[in-house]
Amino acid sequence: MRRVSNALTHRYAKALFEVAAKANALAEVQADLSAITAAWDEHPEFAQLALNPRLSRARVKALLHALADRAHAQPLTRDFLDLLLEKRRLEILQELSPHFDRLWRQQRGEVDIRVTTAVPVAEPMRQTIVAHLKQRSGKIPRVTWSEDPQLLGGLVVEWPDRVFDGSLARKLDNLRATLALADFTLSQ
Repeated sequence: MRRVSNALTHRYAKALFEVAAKANALAEVQADLSAITAAWDEHPEFAQLALNPRLSRARVKALLHALADRAHAQPLTRDFLDLLLEKRRLEILQELSPHFDRLWRQQRGEVDIRVTTAVPVAEPMRQTIVAHLKQRSGKIPRVTWSEDPQLLGGLVVEWPDRVFDGSLARKLDNLRATLALADFTLSQ
């Protein structure tokens, strides 16, 4: 299957998002995209068939409509599938749902954040960290938790546009670098 650029996929996702927002159908279209993408992923032979240039557009359109029927897709989603076929952009269908989801989360004021700790964190501490992240970002954090014993202690917080590394391993590395640059002279 031919790969397409993220920029192209994002443009189509944004266009669909804007139309769905005007139609007050964001949740429905998101559900449609998830179901269609899942079916597309589960049956790679379907994707190969739909992307086969030897297959007539009418046949591909019938296949897409069957897929939309199976997903109980909204008319807006069906029209979008027809647009993708008309513009010969069906290959973006597999990557479309994550882009659409990201736009929807941004509109709702959510932000994806990854928190890595050295050891598992108890729920009360997780709630404290999430509250702090909400206060710092001004958004609703969607936190993905993971553990990495090599951190030794502390945590690493990865935002979409920055990283805060408060791990003990990082602090020890910084101390090691500072000591390596220091000029020690022994006094007698």
